[in-house]
Amino acid sequence: MGSTAMKTISPPDWVLPPGVANTQWEYLSSESLAREYDDKIQGSGLCPVDNSFFLRHCPRPGITLDLGCGTGRLARILNPQGYKVMGVDLSSPMLSEASRWQDQGNLNIRANMIELPFLESSSMDYAACLFSSFGMVLEKGFREKMAGEIHRVLKPGGILILHVHNFWSALTGQGGMRWVLVDLAKRILRSEPFGNRTMPFHQGISGLTLHLFTEGEIKSLLRKKGFSVVEVLPLTGKAAAWRMAIPQGFLLAARRA
Repeated sequence: MGSTAMKTISPPDWVLPPGVANTQWEYLSSESLAREYDDKIQGSGLCPVDNSFFLRHCPRPGITLDLGCGTGRLARILNPQGYKVMGVDLSSPMLSEASRWQDQGNLNIRANMIELPFLESSSMDYAACLFSSFGMVLEKGFREKMAGEIHRVLKPGGILILHVHNFWSALTGQGGMRWVLVDLAKRILRSEPFGNRTMPFHQGISGLTLHLFTEGEIKSLLRKKGFSVVEVLPLTGKAAAWRMAIPQGFLLAARRA
């Protein structure tokens, strides 16, 4: 199946929800992407890996917050095992697809995952933010705010499972060397924003901008917001041997203090 170009007309920046950029709004508003989403990710090697990673770190059924829940993939895995999953997403088309599974007991809420005022503090056993949803938050201040909100709603000792793309994985893509060099210069000069890359192809679409993290960057952010990092799992894809030394992303498990 080919890539899906995003053609939705975006509102002006001042109308967009906090932390949501134009390319992200186009992604969130795409009805065709939502309809095709499950088929597009079905063949992804990441799905069984992040499912297994979650269950290994969160083995006992509990109340789980799925941030950027999309079509409810995680809930369909967890609910039959006794977990109670609350999905949060800004995408109406994605949540419409997820509603087909409402009879399994999951609750989906259309909301900005950066702001969770509708959730009580210390109310969640687990939180998950998978498939680079965290990387769709392009501004550093909003990423820190989101991490702080996750910390607030988790119970003490609660676990966050997070997936992010690796900054250095850009070296394996077209034009990646130049982008990395320019971005490193921005970091040295402290010229914000840095780390944001327009992906040629991601989750079946082209033109989506994501923040790519170094391992040190994401660990530092989590620790700053009160988490202890339990495990970092580097993710390597099927590629040429020299590329396999560069993780395409990371799965992280972090515990709320």
